[in-house]
Amino acid sequence: MQEVFIEDFSSPGCVDCPAVKALLEHLSGELDCELIVEEVDITVDPTRAAGYGIMSVPAIAINGILKFIGLPEKEELKKAILDELE
Repeated sequence: MQEVFIEDFSSPGCVDCPAVKALLEHLSGELDCELIVEEVDITVDPTRAAGYGIMSVPAIAINGILKFIGLPEKEELKKAILDELE
C-alpha cells in the first residue's frame, strides 16, 4: 500500500484546526493508501513552520510540500493526496 506523509500544522487557539484533523481522519478511511499524519503544534515547533514560511494555521504539507494554508475543501485535499500517489 502506498503512503502519503502529511504534516498538519496547528496551534491551540486555532478555530479551523480541529476540522482539518477530522477531515484527514475521514479521508484516511476513504482513500486506498496509508496517510501518515503528523500533527505539528507551531507554538511548540515554530522553526519547522518557519521552514515552510507558514505564518498562519491551519496549514497542510503533503510529502514535504506546503499545499494548503487555511481549511481546504474536502475534494481539494483529496485531489492533492491522490496527485501524490501518481
